[in-house]
Amino acid sequence: MSEVGKSVKSLVSSQKHGVLAVTDRQTHIPYGALVNYACDHKGLPIFLFSALARHTQALTLDPAASLLVSELPSHGDVLTGMRTSIMGQCVRLGQDQAAKDAYLALHPYAAGYAEFGDFSFWRLEPTLIHTVAGFGRIATLPAAEVFGV
Repeated sequence: MSEVGKSVKSLVSSQKHGVLAVTDRQTHIPYGALVNYACDHKGLPIFLFSALARHTQALTLDPAASLLVSELPSHGDVLTGMRTSIMGQCVRLGQDQAAKDAYLALHPYAAGYAEFGDFSFWRLEPTLIHTVAGFGRIATLPAAEVFGV
């Protein structure tokens, strides 16, 4: 794994929320939603989504998605921090126990609604990663270089 790949994987595993971009099912316009996530054993983002959520409804018609994860600096310009877009397809996992365990370890307050019938776990299966790690430090990597998939 390259140094950039290691940095991306470290960033994604160190955060717990990001912006998920999907294609809205009604307007066909890109829609971004703030979401919580955790990482599975490979470091891939997993989510807990309600079937009622606009982004979930979009994913049922078009699973293409991108998750933007960033490291916000303590002060100054937010664009100086590292940020990564993980592009790929979201796959519904249902009530997968390993996903549930990983997600609830990071988001224990979600335990109450994780059992609701309209909630299910999803995983972002990446194909391409685009990262900006500061001025002039920009890279686009295949998912295998970051996640080994």
